[in-house]
Amino acid sequence: MGGMNKYRLLKPILIVMMLLASAHIVSANDTDGDGTDDANDDFPNDPCADTDTDSDGMPDTLATGCSGSYVVAHTSFEDPFTISSVKYTDTGDDSVDRYLWNNLNQPHVSHNQSSGSEMGFSLYYESNGGVGLTDGDYFGTVNYTGTVGNFTDGNNGYQMSDVDGVTTLILDSVNAEYVNFDMFLQDTSYETSTPIDYLVILFNGTNSQVQILNTTGYDIDGDFQSYLGNWTSVVTDISSAGAGTLEVTFSSNAATESLFLDNIEFTSTSQLVEDTDDDNDGWSDVDENSCGTDPLDSNDIPSDSNGNGVCDAIEGDDFDGDGIPNDSDPDDDNDGYDDDYDAFPLDPTEWDDADGDGIGSNTDTDDDGDGWSDLEEADCLTDASSAFSVPEDYDGDWVCDIVDVDDDNDGVDDDYDCAPYDASISSLDCNGVCGGSSSLDACGVCDGDDSTCADCAGVPNGDAVIDACGVCTNDPSSCGIDSDGDGVDDDDDAFPDDSTEWSDTDGDGVGDNADTDDDDDGWSDQDEVVCGSELLDSGSVPADSDADGECDALDPDDDDDGVVDSDDAFPSNPTEWADTDGDGIGNNADG
Repeated sequence: MGGMNKYRLLKPILIVMMLLASAHIVSANDTDGDGTDDANDDFPNDPCADTDTDSDGMPDTLATGCSGSYVVAHTSFEDPFTISSVKYTDTGDDSVDRYLWNNLNQPHVSHNQSSGSEMGFSLYYESNGGVGLTDGDYFGTVNYTGTVGNFTDGNNGYQMSDVDGVTTLILDSVNAEYVNFDMFLQDTSYETSTPIDYLVILFNGTNSQVQILNTTGYDIDGDFQSYLGNWTSVVTDISSAGAGTLEVTFSSNAATESLFLDNIEFTSTSQLVEDTDDDNDGWSDVDENSCGTDPLDSNDIPSDSNGNGVCDAIEGDDFDGDGIPNDSDPDDDNDGYDDDYDAFPLDPTEWDDADGDGIGSNTDTDDDGDGWSDLEEADCLTDASSAFSVPEDYDGDWVCDIVDVDDDNDGVDDDYDCAPYDASISSLDCNGVCGGSSSLDACGVCDGDDSTCADCAGVPNGDAVIDACGVCTNDPSSCGIDSDGDGVDDDDDAFPDDSTEWSDTDGDGVGDNADTDDDDDGWSDQDEVVCGSELLDSGSVPADSDADGECDALDPDDDDDGVVDSDDAFPSNPTEWADTDGDGIGNNADG
């Protein structure tokens, strides 16, 4: 009982180890690392925004690239750590609380940080009367990889082991939606009797506490076996917790009972909306820039003598020279798009900005900002103006499946791959099973003495030939003869002496591999793949309503009537394009 009272009286002692979370410049007061000190940052925890002139909760501008998930804060124990060869050993009375400090040349426990981009953290140590750290085990930021093999991000990681008490690692406060980190528990026997080994990982927020992992020695050696002896990536939703700290509490009493951490990241997906009227004076920032007033000063507003909402500075201007002043002209740049629906009302070459990046869709090579260029999306038959419409890319090589000749990137073209979406399987076995146990190396392999393979049409083993698809040819005359070594038997090879060719679909003397139009239907193989027709069938050609040589799948104006399909009520009828009353009869024909 006395031991328990003694244990309860022990107090955690702080080991100071503060690191900056600055992503762009070195600053002691830039929490989100966006280059603006917290004192001048209206969004000190959001790297996507800084100033909010009118204090309406909407940032004046958003940082470039702020879309989707972004890293709010992180540490991988790399920057600017320099690990020395000196281990940390605790000195003093091992029966009282340890006061562990950042001693010189002992960076395994802590390291003074004056610059860098990683977030800070602190360590608390509570003794239970054991030997503590006096035996000099690795502890803190380390580059020792004898147990883990390699750290998952860089050369350094964080190690907690053989503390003979309880240690708690606490990271700097952060406001994020998700936390993810890599952890490695050394594979050993954890105590299940007093003192019990245990590991607790949680996020302690202002709104609530999110428990990520809570296990004792029983569970570590039982239900949590999968965590032992390997790196495990952990991802947890902490959005409900509010701003708070990640806390890792570990108790062990042997050097082989070690916890390693690396690559801790806090991310968010919620997005702020950019303010279009930064000073909240009733004039948009775009209008103020055009009128020559300061969009960040609510006292500096454009002069508008007649109160029509158009400043005097541009009143009467006629941008497109059509004789109609801009303030009366519904289409100032005369590009066919009314100003109310024109993202660039004074630019006749632009009218749309699908991804809102300030670059017109005509100039923007990636209109929807999804990482696939407009040309790639046209080839892949996806909508280049929608970020929700992205090409299928099974093997992740940035060549979409509809264009990629080898979707699973296993080195076998899809046309010859019985499992085009499985990189581990590419050919049929001699029983006709895709990736079965009885493999057939190539077309023209003899039906040998393999008892697992059926004889070819009753012909004894060794007397007939089975092709790569498991079909009997009953022609042993060329059994095993492949003069050019291309894997196609001479009898089935249109070019038996050319290892780069074996078929000629259209019989024009040019092998299909070299022939740009295999079926000789006037459409190139590449066009047929993109347009969705069969490149080896001359009877299958792309649809081309206006016969302009561009298939309908790619043609923005199928009927060539000057109205793009998306605005054309009759995209396949060159004589009609509008149906005002929606009766299914075009305006030209509708009396």
